[in-house]
Amino acid sequence: MLLAVGALAAAMRDRYPSYRLRLVHITVAVLGGAVGTAIGVAFHDRGWWTVAALVGAALVSGAISAIGLALSSAGMNLLLMASVWSALPLREPWWWPPLLYLAGGAAVLVLALAAWPVRAGTAERAAVARVYREIAAVMDGGDAGRAWTVLPPAVSDAYDVLAGHRLSAPGRDAESVWLMGVLNAAQPLLEAVMTMLRRGDAFPPDASGSVTALADAVASGARGIPPPDLRSETADEKIFAHALAYAVSCLRGDAEPPAAQLGRRRRQRLSAVLTSPDTLSYALRLALCMGIATVLVSVVAVPHSYWVPMTVTLVLKPDFGSVFGRAVLRALGTLAGVAVGGVLLLLVPLGLPMLPVVFALGMGARIGIDRSYAMMSTAITPLVLILVESAAPAPLGKVLPARLYDTLIGCAIVLTAGYALWPGSWRVRVRDRLAGTVTAVADYLEAAFGPGRRRKRHKLYQRFSDLHKSMQQGLSEPPPAGPWTAAWWPEVVALQRVSEAVIEAAVQARSGAAVPSSADVTATVAGLRRLAAAMQEWPAPASPGPLPGSGPLAGVAQEIRTAWSALPAGDRPRDPGARPAG
Repeated sequence: MLLAVGALAAAMRDRYPSYRLRLVHITVAVLGGAVGTAIGVAFHDRGWWTVAALVGAALVSGAISAIGLALSSAGMNLLLMASVWSALPLREPWWWPPLLYLAGGAAVLVLALAAWPVRAGTAERAAVARVYREIAAVMDGGDAGRAWTVLPPAVSDAYDVLAGHRLSAPGRDAESVWLMGVLNAAQPLLEAVMTMLRRGDAFPPDASGSVTALADAVASGARGIPPPDLRSETADEKIFAHALAYAVSCLRGDAEPPAAQLGRRRRQRLSAVLTSPDTLSYALRLALCMGIATVLVSVVAVPHSYWVPMTVTLVLKPDFGSVFGRAVLRALGTLAGVAVGGVLLLLVPLGLPMLPVVFALGMGARIGIDRSYAMMSTAITPLVLILVESAAPAPLGKVLPARLYDTLIGCAIVLTAGYALWPGSWRVRVRDRLAGTVTAVADYLEAAFGPGRRRKRHKLYQRFSDLHKSMQQGLSEPPPAGPWTAAWWPEVVALQRVSEAVIEAAVQARSGAAVPSSADVTATVAGLRRLAAAMQEWPAPASPGPLPGSGPLAGVAQEIRTAWSALPAGDRPRDPGARPAG
């Protein structure tokens, strides 16, 4: 059972095409589970010490979960295994269970990395090629709005994959240097495309085909393609042709990327993340819910009582989407899973005859984690039931109802102590995300006409990616959060147009057009910052203040006024939990 659980934890983290990211995420997740197993075994049946240990594990899990996806999985596995083995008795030495858990995870890790020697670099090249394919698709579709939905996540994912590539490749190896240069070259091309879409200009014949050919070359590892022969008559066509030529030169390795290290930027964010109010709030919510669950199962005798704290851990995960939606889906999935598990345990004997069933359920759980939380719960529930029954058999007539009751109790704890009692958890955060994105636009505008624009541009794309994720999560919340999220959608669209206007002004200036005066830049940046402040205040001020009426930034100023007019009006706040200013 320990081997199987360790293998399951590793398989659920095998979600990345990059072998280096697989190595990092699987290893960290399995190590977290092994530590949790050791904690659970050490504090099994020790009364209040068990409660204190699980609350402390919840605090640690909540804190490290905010750092990144790898540590988020490690924190979840740590708390899950601590919950399980604090309830299940073992007669083996304390070091034997975590060792078996590590062995199960290591077996999956070996299988996941088996093809690395012959497929090294394939995933990294595919991630960069995807950015160029998405650019070509946007050119074919002619939809700038789709560009803001699709391209920022593609760019962010590519940078994340390359950052994983650097984790196990010390120094500046030739492959990562080349790919980073090609990825950086996609940024000017993307700006040129968005400028032409905004201005309604037609792309040169076979322009998207040239970009697709570039993507194919990156994916295959080819270091060159024939120079694209594009008609360049208008100024915008020349800008596009120049950006494409620059990307082709980077493909050949002619252009050296900047020496900025993504890992250094992440280290600089680590302290801010760990000390942020959101991280502290989540850690306290998780610890409170875990304490309630542990005390409850200590007082009420139920078979395999760890299911209640395990449900709390699985549902109260901020990076899995809506907590409310997960609680409902978890309950529904467990109801279906208990029915499936009961039928399987009644019809199939434990032991070798159960192996094909375990195989099928594990495959279903792995597919479900990417497609549907309910599907994953439906597969995980009978799988865990079978594993637990293999290790600690109990009367089936008692176990199956207990699984459902425990899950419903865990969901109820989360919805009350971890959700309803914390206004910050059910308050829509779209307004904060929007304000942060406007601030990123202002920062980019300040640097758009100087040498520091590349870093600010990447931050802008990351902000838009986070904004769209926040919108998707908010729309899945129950009323009033869902309708309030939808009320901000016009502002999201208006903000995309503001960003397009800023990019257009920057591209035009770099191609020889007039450069805006420092006074106009300062006034426009101030208008953007007032817009960001207006999103955080209620009611909004009367106007964005003085903005340029002419010159290169006149289009940006007009889009800012449009975004201002799109702000929700009225005396009633648009976010749950928000209060009128003054």
